[in-house]
Amino acid sequence: SGCVRARGVRKRGRDLVEGHFVVCMVHMATQAAAERAAVEMEPLKGEGDAGDDSPRSSGTPHKQLPPLKPAYKLDMVALSVLVLLGIWWGPWGEMQLDGLPIPAARRTLGMLMCVSTLWATEAVPLYITSLLIPLLTVMSGSLLPPSVDCKAGDTVCLTKRYTPYPPGVAAKEVCGQFFDPTVLLFMAGFSIGSVLEKQRISNLIASLLLRPFGNKPENVLLGVMSLGCFLSMWISNVPSSVLCVSISLPIIHQLPAGDPYAKALLLGIAFSNNIGGMTTPIASPQNVIAFAACEQVGCGLTFTSWMMFSLPFCGLLLLATWALLRYRYPPQMHVLRLTDLTRDQPSLKGSQIMALSITVGTVVAWALWKPLQLEPLFGSMGVVGLVPVILFFSTGLLEREDFEKGLNWTVLVLIGGGLALGHVMERSYLLHIASSSIVTALSGAGLWTFMGAFALLMAIVANFISSTVAAIIIIPVVAQVGKRLAMPRAMVVASVIMDSAAMGLPVSSFPNANSFGVKRAAAAEDDEEAARVVEKGKKAIPGNGGSVLEVRDYMVTGGMVTAMALVECMSLGYTMLILS
Repeated sequence: SGCVRARGVRKRGRDLVEGHFVVCMVHMATQAAAERAAVEMEPLKGEGDAGDDSPRSSGTPHKQLPPLKPAYKLDMVALSVLVLLGIWWGPWGEMQLDGLPIPAARRTLGMLMCVSTLWATEAVPLYITSLLIPLLTVMSGSLLPPSVDCKAGDTVCLTKRYTPYPPGVAAKEVCGQFFDPTVLLFMAGFSIGSVLEKQRISNLIASLLLRPFGNKPENVLLGVMSLGCFLSMWISNVPSSVLCVSISLPIIHQLPAGDPYAKALLLGIAFSNNIGGMTTPIASPQNVIAFAACEQVGCGLTFTSWMMFSLPFCGLLLLATWALLRYRYPPQMHVLRLTDLTRDQPSLKGSQIMALSITVGTVVAWALWKPLQLEPLFGSMGVVGLVPVILFFSTGLLEREDFEKGLNWTVLVLIGGGLALGHVMERSYLLHIASSSIVTALSGAGLWTFMGAFALLMAIVANFISSTVAAIIIIPVVAQVGKRLAMPRAMVVASVIMDSAAMGLPVSSFPNANSFGVKRAAAAEDDEEAARVVEKGKKAIPGNGGSVLEVRDYMVTGGMVTAMALVECMSLGYTMLILS
């Protein structure tokens, strides 16, 4: 600043002024160079003593190399490889179906165990594990053609049915799962969450919807979970979970760093939306499949009979889940500042009105998908999800930075891997063989045993594949077994309830993955940086900050919720189903 002031002095003459200005600039350049040298030498400090005899590098300092993974993670990678090779090439017999060996089923089982180990331990990044699935599928020949009905004794048809796809065909089909309409659905959900947060609309919505629940964290958690469960009773859990996550983000932003309550909120949203999917026959596609299966075996369900069972069952499970989250993730703050969410909220601007209009239109289209008969026009709810993505970015409501880093591509790849794995499991007949094996092994057992076996199978399988696919494959088998035991309705309802109760992984359901996509704000160097993070109005500074939730949160807490649902299903649920 002194140099600038000298530059403006005219009384002493031009030469003197110019000379003083040059001296100042040289001094500033020298000082800046000294500061840079001190910063560059900082990494070298501490390697020796402070004296002159301390060893110093005479060359240009180098960046430190990243450390190797911890030993236990390398051990988990080695274990997953050994499991894969052991199942593929071990001295086991091939699984059989229709009297023919199905090598693809054993290869898919090996891939499932390997991928599950890597996902569970996070020995490598989750999205990298997802990228292993198409590679292993194509190399192992695990993908078979779609199932076709073959006449008894038609060996040509059966051989063609169980012959793997050529690598070129398999590669195109399995890689196509990474851009499945379901992935587009997630992309739309992340876009809506980003635009509501960036335009500060989520603050207003959160304040209005959560005001009746007060400021206590446990009451707000119950309120958010009740809202998610109620909405997902009547509309898809896609828009309901997107809305609930959006209104929770302003609360998460005001929490202290590392506050476990952020995890409680996000897990509560995911689990409550999953529970809401059990409550009504129209709440999820698997419920519709259960209705159809009961009709085929002559024990039709009604809307009233379903609700008489599901409302008390789901209400008790929701309260138990709320209590579990309160216990496992106690808040650091005793009072939430919900009034701060709208303290500086001005009247709605044009950009906010546009963002809100596009969001409402999308949610209405998702919620009224069948009544509006949109399927003949769009084909999939995921394709409808492209509409808000296109409008948000083309109108400037979201920018290129939001597309590159705000859409959470790591989660999108993770979901694509889950879809690819489920697709291969279906095509390899692994699930068909597992269902048949249960029926054979439990031959002569009673209703409670069969109900528990298929409920447990559904709770495990639905963590890795789509709940709808699991229902399509397993529910018809359950209905036929229940018919032989004269209790098909009880068998089907118990199995489909546990289908929705599978919550042990981020890929288990849309609400799980949607909550997993929320990132914590990057660590700020000072208060000014922290204020900039909040002012940006984003889930996190793009590229910084990891996910608020971890896989072990789903495996432990989600696994406990699934276990509670199973225990409730086989005790209270069993009694209610028998009496009905």
